[in-house]
Amino acid sequence: MLTSILVHIEPADISRGRLECAAQVARRFNAKLIGIATGQPRAPMVDSYGGVVIAGDMDAEEERIRTEFRNSEASFRNSPAVNGLQIEWRSVMGPPEDVLVRESRAADIIVLGRDPARLGLFRSADLGDVLMRAGRPVLVIPEGARSLDAKHIVVGWTDTRESRRACLDALPLLQAADAVSVIEVVDQSEIEAAKARVTDVAMFLGRHDVNAEAQSCSCAERSVADALILAAEQRGADLIVAGAYGHSRLREWVFGGVTADLLTRSPKCSFLAH
Repeated sequence: MLTSILVHIEPADISRGRLECAAQVARRFNAKLIGIATGQPRAPMVDSYGGVVIAGDMDAEEERIRTEFRNSEASFRNSPAVNGLQIEWRSVMGPPEDVLVRESRAADIIVLGRDPARLGLFRSADLGDVLMRAGRPVLVIPEGARSLDAKHIVVGWTDTRESRRACLDALPLLQAADAVSVIEVVDQSEIEAAKARVTDVAMFLGRHDVNAEAQSCSCAERSVADALILAAEQRGADLIVAGAYGHSRLREWVFGGVTADLLTRSPKCSFLAH
């Protein structure tokens, strides 16, 4: 079961759809919903002569962030989406990625939205950084999404540790779904081998009370992510489950193509596990 869900709440109405999706999942599992706001003032800058140039009034900026925290808390607590749910609020000053990774110890999953660039570096979180460091699955809500039924789910399979981890982490959602499609997208020459692999996965999930079907398909002229998105469209699925692949290079995360596409441009909600 999912017992607790951490959702990142940002200023204004940016997080409204994300909160509604997270609350819908929490209600389905009678899970606690933890709202969290985080941010930090811009750091002081040093000029070429060694003098410190303060980026505005640091005290005033910190107070503005605390005002944002209070407004975000009010939006969270007063949202009709959370009526009847067990909720908790946290607001923590600090780098958003570090705070979310640390506070994720309290939750089964982290619900994030795509980086709204207008908030700037010191307010919004880098989704990939949180995903790779938290040790918790991340549910990414695309802009404009207001509902997550998860009645039909597409599992994007590759025969890797990350995919196996994603299936286990998503098991409560998969068990609660009406139908699950396990799909591996491969070159035409690999279709038969892939069919055997996804059949194994579907049978494994079936032993865990998941109504799963298996399919292998060729990516042809589209990317793997596009093939999964198309499969979700054709099945009326609103959630894609997949493993997340990435490695650190020069203090930045470099992601595989499917992970990058699901993080940055999928119109469907994405449940990603590393």
